[in-house]
Amino acid sequence: MNIIDGRFSKYIINYYLIHGICRYKIFTIALMTITSAILETKKDMPYKLITTAVITLALLNLSKSASADVVTDWNLITVKATKVAGYNSNLGSRIEAIEAIAVYDAINSIKHIGTPYHYYVPVPGPASLQAAVAQAAHDVLVNYFPKQKSSIDSALNNSLSLVNDGPVDKGRAVGAASAADIIALRANDGSEPNIGYPGPAKPGVGQYRPTPAGFVPGINQQWGTVKPFLLKSNTQFRPIAPPAVGGYDFKKALAIVEELGSIKSTKRTEDQTHIAQFYKQDAELTVNEAARALAIAHKTPIEINALAFVLADIAEADARIAIWDAKYYYLLWRPVTALNADADGGVTNNYAKWTPLLATPPHPSYPCGHCGTVTAGFEVLKTFYGDKDTIQLHTTTPGEPARTIKSLSNGEWENGWSRVYGGIHYPFENDAAQKLGRQVAEYVITNGPGKKK
Repeated sequence: MNIIDGRFSKYIINYYLIHGICRYKIFTIALMTITSAILETKKDMPYKLITTAVITLALLNLSKSASADVVTDWNLITVKATKVAGYNSNLGSRIEAIEAIAVYDAINSIKHIGTPYHYYVPVPGPASLQAAVAQAAHDVLVNYFPKQKSSIDSALNNSLSLVNDGPVDKGRAVGAASAADIIALRANDGSEPNIGYPGPAKPGVGQYRPTPAGFVPGINQQWGTVKPFLLKSNTQFRPIAPPAVGGYDFKKALAIVEELGSIKSTKRTEDQTHIAQFYKQDAELTVNEAARALAIAHKTPIEINALAFVLADIAEADARIAIWDAKYYYLLWRPVTALNADADGGVTNNYAKWTPLLATPPHPSYPCGHCGTVTAGFEVLKTFYGDKDTIQLHTTTPGEPARTIKSLSNGEWENGWSRVYGGIHYPFENDAAQKLGRQVAEYVITNGPGKKK
């Protein structure tokens, strides 16, 4: 039985709360966001301006469907803000979880849904949920992205102009207090300073080292030590060690990547190539777009949307922390290194023997970050909406069309195998990461906010 059918069924009513920010206003926010980015990037304007414009307008394409309510509106605004700031999935998923917590705790203080994440000060009398959500999300984003304040303030004004559910000032006060609480709580969570991993001076067989596409140090080495949002520890669901390099299971997996993941592969189908390119985008974008689409399709009320997003975003954020713990614990080399290495583990052919379809991301291989992130988020969404919805998803990959998945499970499968088709992960990494994602999701659902006591 899913959450909608079960413990939260009393909150499901057949009505539209608000239509949210219309397409014109979303477009206005996108343009203002780009303008803000131009002002931020004076020295290297051409590169950052192009990158910002592509990502922001690609994200604009994700928002063409009707808006569900202020919760989904501000989720989209949050996702956009992280990408305008150039945040990767680790940094982005952290902000999305913080924003979702601020929103949920604000709503819970007014509606008393169940257990809070942290902040809970009951509000006497009526207060606007819509204003609370907008203010909570706004304050989180302005705190972390002060250079985007102009566009974020504009989004707040747009949201407040549509409020129709109670006293605005009381709602805004609750939202501001909830945001301040979670910002303070995460102030020293280990996410900073950023630490790069240069790799060993003389890497041996199986050892990770920087890869082509820049040979930059491995990113976010510290992320495996970031304080989890709900997990008891970063190592709680650390997967078992990968197959031994040189052993049968590893050789079998490597052969699959070599055949399907090569840029010159004759075995990879056209659709498999599309799958690789489509899911190349940051994984949290896929999770959050699916969550918005499901909220719209099921017409769920604001309380349920807040709960669904807080659990899904916490799950994907904690999954990434757990995955990064494992990545830098095992330090497994990437397929591009394994398929170009000499017998002693060194690479002397300038990586000319084998090239993957996709550029290899700069971090250790095992387990797959994309695979665990999407699975953690999608498993949470299944408890709210089931697993039978057909969902149209979009991507920030230029030129790649929208893709329709037949279910959340279908999306998990495609997303996982996309990394093999792209030549950047082994199949066993997909299996290990999806298992971790399911474990994290189950733990978050069981121990996260929302239950009545």
